[in-house]
Amino acid sequence: MTIVLNLPVCVLFLLGTLVPSNSQKWIPYANPLDEQSQLQEDILDNTKLTTVDLIEKYGYPSETNYVTSEDGYRLCLHRIPRPGAEPVLLVHGLMASSASWVELGPKDGLAYILYRKGYDVWMLNTRGNIYSRENLNRRLKPNKYWDFSFHEIGKFDVPAAIDHILIHTHKPKIQYIGHSQGSTVFFVMCSERPNYAHKVNLMQALSPTVYLQENRSPVLKFLGMFKGKYSMLLNLLGGYEISAKTKLIQQFRQHICSGSELGSSICAIFDFVLCGFDWKSFNTTLTPIVAAHASQGASAKQIYHYAQLQGDLNFQRFDHGAVLNRVRYESSEPPAYNLSQTTSKVVLHHGEGDWLGSTSDVIRLQERLPNLVESRKVNSEGFSHFDFTLSKDVRPLLYSHVLRHLSTSLSG
Repeated sequence: MTIVLNLPVCVLFLLGTLVPSNSQKWIPYANPLDEQSQLQEDILDNTKLTTVDLIEKYGYPSETNYVTSEDGYRLCLHRIPRPGAEPVLLVHGLMASSASWVELGPKDGLAYILYRKGYDVWMLNTRGNIYSRENLNRRLKPNKYWDFSFHEIGKFDVPAAIDHILIHTHKPKIQYIGHSQGSTVFFVMCSERPNYAHKVNLMQALSPTVYLQENRSPVLKFLGMFKGKYSMLLNLLGGYEISAKTKLIQQFRQHICSGSELGSSICAIFDFVLCGFDWKSFNTTLTPIVAAHASQGASAKQIYHYAQLQGDLNFQRFDHGAVLNRVRYESSEPPAYNLSQTTSKVVLHHGEGDWLGSTSDVIRLQERLPNLVESRKVNSEGFSHFDFTLSKDVRPLLYSHVLRHLSTSLSG
């Protein structure tokens, strides 16, 4: 384990136990609705900053930890430390990174909000993103390094992070918040390694991406046609590692962009073309920051695994084809994940406009969870996949309810 402290002790002392309420000097966007207050030079500066740089820019403490998964991937955990406080683990979505939780600045970034509320905030970077690129086997060829889907992240990455946090904080349990794939991998973990469900007090899924029978992503629907044709799919996706700008973008970008929006850099990024985008809830002034922290790394196999699930009633392991399935699973079909082993408390937050989280698919999930606390639809028409981290109204619409469940879980 390596720990790097990035803030002088004297600054930590001045911060005290909470960031002061008059901390406007740390907040770049004092009023997200007032674009005049958002200095363009500050926005452009933030496009060049790492997660740690962003945290420190606004006077918050930061710490970088590393842990190695059982199968050899070196994973980075960014932390806004509050020693002795309740630890919360944030797990980002597909092709994202820990920047998801801080890129909107201290006013609307969930990591900052949690810290100010008194939590010890940990942010996992899953294998393959820009902060977690190393493997113990430095001679591993690209096709072997990128041979993972969300299955391996759930089976190896998340348990490694949880163990590290519990050992480091001497706490018996953590709180868990996952966006999109961050929720997928939690349910994989509970199925594959159910003892870890007992190490989580409460899991909150922001856009629970599990069942995709009613998936509305044109890209996933298209890729789902390539079952058994992995080499063709790799060509479309730009190789074993997903390219930020694949051959598919030109074909599908019109699904998220009108003629007036096509010039935006958002329309040229695979993440948003894949999952959809809600322009009405997005402060377009922040486009440079969001674009700079998108496409942080993912494997083609991750995308392909999701594509296999689209239109299907099952949430199951990767389908290698009938022959290889018999070798790996002793069955021609991949086994379904056992959601009944998700014994930790769970809250589902879902949106009406989420391409990857239709109401019927969320209902299918909630019916299979033994300890569901609440399944809550965000009270905003058209609330979409990336609104869970990027909406200009994310605090009142979502994060206030996330905080309520956190405090209720602790008091209960």
